[in-house]
Amino acid sequence: MSYIFGHRGLPHVHPENSLDGINKAFTYAEYVETDVRLTKDNNLILFHDPYINDYLIQDLTVNEIELLLPGISIDQFILESREQIKGKVNFEIKTNEDILFQKVSSIANSDDIISSFHWEGIHNFKDIFTSEYGIILNNEDDLFEAKALSIHDERMFFMVEKGLVNSRNFDLPKERTSAWTVNDESEFKRLMEIGLFGIITDIPDTMQLYKK
Repeated sequence: MSYIFGHRGLPHVHPENSLDGINKAFTYAEYVETDVRLTKDNNLILFHDPYINDYLIQDLTVNEIELLLPGISIDQFILESREQIKGKVNFEIKTNEDILFQKVSSIANSDDIISSFHWEGIHNFKDIFTSEYGIILNNEDDLFEAKALSIHDERMFFMVEKGLVNSRNFDLPKERTSAWTVNDESEFKRLMEIGLFGIITDIPDTMQLYKK
């Protein structure tokens, strides 16, 4: 059975990566994928882009970020405790900082997934993860190295750009592969039929209708 992943929560209803959107997405999805960054004062912030108003998030404190986002509750994006999120999470680590990997690892549950484009960081910290872990791919050339990793590490998950599933070079274990970002009904159904572990979508409320 394929699992639905809400991509950054429920972004067409709530601000993406907001705690309200993430928790609402669990009404329709088994997992939620959310982006994690680190602020200057070492707080976890759920935010996709590296910049806010041309300022790097990693150079800003939480108080400074709050001033740059008037009218938005910063509490919706600061992750202080795993208890703020009410279901299984795919935490996407956005920067290759040791402290970020360590902090996410310290709060993740055993059935969460920690993933990143930074394969080296996943490799370096996988032995301390109590959660599942995986790497993110968006390039066909990466499929060959990922295949080798899938053989040598039977725990490794793979989050792949949806087009790579169609590649003649795609040979990753489907039971450990999730595709992103799938918002087309026919594509969603096809990927379910081939038995991928997860399908990441912006519209889990719509896609769950086709899963039943």
